[in-house]
Amino acid sequence: MTRTVEIGLPEISTDRLEEIAEQCEEYITKYLLQKIPEKSIENLFVSCALILDNGQLDVDIQIDVDQSYDTGQSLDDLLEEAGDRGTDWLEKQLMEMKT
Repeated sequence: MTRTVEIGLPEISTDRLEEIAEQCEEYITKYLLQKIPEKSIENLFVSCALILDNGQLDVDIQIDVDQSYDTGQSLDDLLEEAGDRGTDWLEKQLMEMKT
């Protein structure tokens, strides 16, 4: 699902965007490790790409989890929730940079 939020961007360098993207990946990874038993995880991939073009910031969050056994929870719902939390975290970071 694509969500558009207009917050107005602060002046931000490419290096700072990369730092924020890495922090977002860490945030989402920690969140998932709190929700999914670590022993069940075979593979965990989290990628957050921030693309700034003509004053518009596009966010692409990709999350993939492979489990060695079913934990009884809806993995699709959890991944969607983790992506939403990552987007909310990014929005908060950018808003704080504006002030």
